[in-house]
Amino acid sequence: MTRDALDTTLEAVKQLDMLLEESVEEARRRESKTFEEMVGDRSARIVLFGAGGLGRRTLAGLRSVGVTPLAFSDNRRDLWGRMVDGIEVLSPEDAARQFGVSAAFVVTIWGAGSVHRFADSVNQLNLLGCDVVVPASWLSWRYAETLLPFYAMELPSKLLEHASEVRTVFGFLSDDRSRREYVTQVQWRLTGDPSCLSHPVADPQYLVAEVVSELTDDVVLDCGAYDGDTLRSWIESRGSSFIRYYALEPDPSNRRLLEKYIADLRPDLAERVKVFPYAVTNFTGTARFDVTGLPSSSFGDGQGIPVECVRLDDLEMELEGLEPTFVKADIEGAELELIQGGLDILGRSHPVIAIAAYHRQDHLWKVPLAIKSLWSEYRLLLRPHNEEGWDLVLYAVPPKRDPTGQLSAVGP
Repeated sequence: MTRDALDTTLEAVKQLDMLLEESVEEARRRESKTFEEMVGDRSARIVLFGAGGLGRRTLAGLRSVGVTPLAFSDNRRDLWGRMVDGIEVLSPEDAARQFGVSAAFVVTIWGAGSVHRFADSVNQLNLLGCDVVVPASWLSWRYAETLLPFYAMELPSKLLEHASEVRTVFGFLSDDRSRREYVTQVQWRLTGDPSCLSHPVADPQYLVAEVVSELTDDVVLDCGAYDGDTLRSWIESRGSSFIRYYALEPDPSNRRLLEKYIADLRPDLAERVKVFPYAVTNFTGTARFDVTGLPSSSFGDGQGIPVECVRLDDLEMELEGLEPTFVKADIEGAELELIQGGLDILGRSHPVIAIAAYHRQDHLWKVPLAIKSLWSEYRLLLRPHNEEGWDLVLYAVPPKRDPTGQLSAVGP
């Protein structure tokens, strides 16, 4: 390790230690009072800025505890003047005119695929005269019983309860960029302010060239294949560098799009791709699946359609006797269950694993710990592929697939 790299690592260690020095009890007190302290006497006068999924979810949660926001505000012109779930949607200008100096504006714009940054909304609303603009996380901490958890958004005290594990995972990471990314992810989870998070990398998701060297004969297992987006990226960036591509997608709408894409491929490529209607988890059987036709289709609480579930260790026949060399997993929060159901095949074949680490607060450290328990020789790297915490991918790279030959873990 060079002197500059060592200095960078030591600085990251220092920052992580500062973040984790708060006690669980102190964090619980902070969670309970941050929103009121930041908005003052406006805690009951709330405008939700963003009438999409998070905004509507927040509205429902607030109503369940007797809190009714004054209005929605949204940048989408087609919503202005309309009612969404019984609340009027105002243009930002109208909302600022009516409530800019008398209400707290809570930014509820946060979703996969969005280029939005919290700072964008703060700047926009401040310029319109809104003087109190806060992130949704602070409001969610205040009403955690109805609003949390939501993806990686969770109470800071929950992270601090696992401070030792959080420190351990820092020591597993193999390059400076990953260590810096990890610290900012911890910072966001503890402060609730996403402004600290880095912008996404330019490389295709799951296929970062500086992280994983290419083969000409990969056996790819794509868990959560969606509509073929990763297959499409693979072909565009790596061509036909696979002998088999096994695509697993339980959502029928997504799977139809996937199969349509495959049907339009060159015959020599299409014949190497096999599609299965499976949800990958830690048991083989059936479960209910919420079908949305979106990347976020997921297991439901007794809702949705029945789908076939399978463990990776039970896919021997489907894999035609081949061992996977590259496993991609983005399965809406069931990533740990995938690892549990694939202990034999993953522990035996040591493939590259590109796995989502953003669906739960604790996946930031639990997924790396689970990967390391499979094989201690894995090099672990983190790369963000979307804004504000979305599409954070952990790359587990066998030494022989390290393109630099220089990746190493450095403990804190």
